[in-house]
Amino acid sequence: MIQDSRAIIENLSYINELVEKSNINLRKYKGLENIHVQSCYSNGREQLYKYDSDTGKKKYIKRDEISGYANIIQRDYEAVVNKKLISMQKILSRVIKELPKTELIEIMSIYDKQPASKRNLIVPMIESNEEYIARWLEEHSGGKNSYPIDNGVYTAKGEYVRSKSEKILADLFEKYSIPYCYEPSFRLNNGNVVYPDFVILNVRLRKTIYWEHLGLIDREDYANRNFKKLDDYDMSGLELGDNLIITMESDARGFDSRRFERKIKKYCL
Repeated sequence: MIQDSRAIIENLSYINELVEKSNINLRKYKGLENIHVQSCYSNGREQLYKYDSDTGKKKYIKRDEISGYANIIQRDYEAVVNKKLISMQKILSRVIKELPKTELIEIMSIYDKQPASKRNLIVPMIESNEEYIARWLEEHSGGKNSYPIDNGVYTAKGEYVRSKSEKILADLFEKYSIPYCYEPSFRLNNGNVVYPDFVILNVRLRKTIYWEHLGLIDREDYANRNFKKLDDYDMSGLELGDNLIITMESDARGFDSRRFERKIKKYCL
């Protein structure tokens, strides 16, 4: 299974934020006496005790006294959370250091490092990226939508597409050397065939992703029609933010290439 290292890095970043917040919370309780509130059950009823860590003595806490120990209870909770967060932080940091050793390139490089005379006799465990891309392109051909293109534009690669927005997207895929096809066919689970704007390959993850650009979302009939399409996609195994990416524009809010480029970097590389 190919790991998405960026998800792990994002997780560590969030844990780092929580550790910083936890450290701040703990400092609020610095100086409190070294006592704790312990809980036990007797005859099915919870009983609370004040435990002095220095003397080892316990004292029963009456129910109407418990609110006076709120800071002690919160401090002890924060201490347990802090310890767990720091443990998670250390584990994730170690994992991230080791991640490069788990990339598929490590396996492919074993074949690449063999002498040419041996490579000719070896059947590699994993296809090279070049072989995988070539096979993927054969399996995901474009140009399947037979609806005429009126007043289209050409991409940098010489493809004829329906809009300037699609041209910009295609050129961004080309800029980042992302294999893609324009207007492939996709069969929904109801048997109908649709033609997404693009199908692209995340080479690092060897993952196929469909990309739809909705250019007229402020027009009610267009929006309603495409909302139904998105529901059809979801019921057919294409999940938004996973193997389906949606970009949008309207008359009021035009094509934001920088925002869409961030999506490409997040999902496609």
